[in-house]
Amino acid sequence: MNDTNVTPAVHTAVALFTIRERLQFLRVGAEQGRLPMVALRQGEGLEAGARRALETATGIEDVFLEQLYTFDGGRAGAQAIVAYYALAPCERLPIRRPGVGWADPAQVATLLAVDHQIIVQRACERLAGKLEYAPIAYQFLAERFTLSELQSVYEIIGRQTLDKRNFRRRMHASAHLVETRDVRRNGCHRPARLYRLRDTEPATAG
Repeated sequence: MNDTNVTPAVHTAVALFTIRERLQFLRVGAEQGRLPMVALRQGEGLEAGARRALETATGIEDVFLEQLYTFDGGRAGAQAIVAYYALAPCERLPIRRPGVGWADPAQVATLLAVDHQIIVQRACERLAGKLEYAPIAYQFLAERFTLSELQSVYEIIGRQTLDKRNFRRRMHASAHLVETRDVRRNGCHRPARLYRLRDTEPATAG
């Protein structure tokens, strides 16, 4: 019997990334796995479908999500697959479901079906491209963080080592960073100042 609440012509798939010493993405299934993906229900929005795909596969909700692109979904039995990518700090992702785990994007060719390989590769390119003009790196951090933690994210996503002094000067000059009054003490090391992402004001209609 056909499910009249499902629109099989369009699917949403999500590449969820976090940083656990290095960049990793969420993979569902063994051997040639896949990304979280669902067929849209009738009347369901694309982003709602993407969030449902994540929640169904992992139980994860309320993470940064952005549409990536749309491609032919012939291999998946759909007319189109609308791809999204999602970002979250690893502390928010205590996933303990069978068949769900983390993988290195560098090994994507051996881990995912071809269609889903492309999504992960495109998402990695998008992340690296947005790093210099959008506050994308902050999505991998806790609400409060040190400049060393922020620099580590930039280096992992950008795949390069950055000069500490120049990086800190650039971050202090940006519109995104807010210094708090708090510090974090790590053993005998000098206490590190904690920062947060500046709150953004909602856009107003002109």
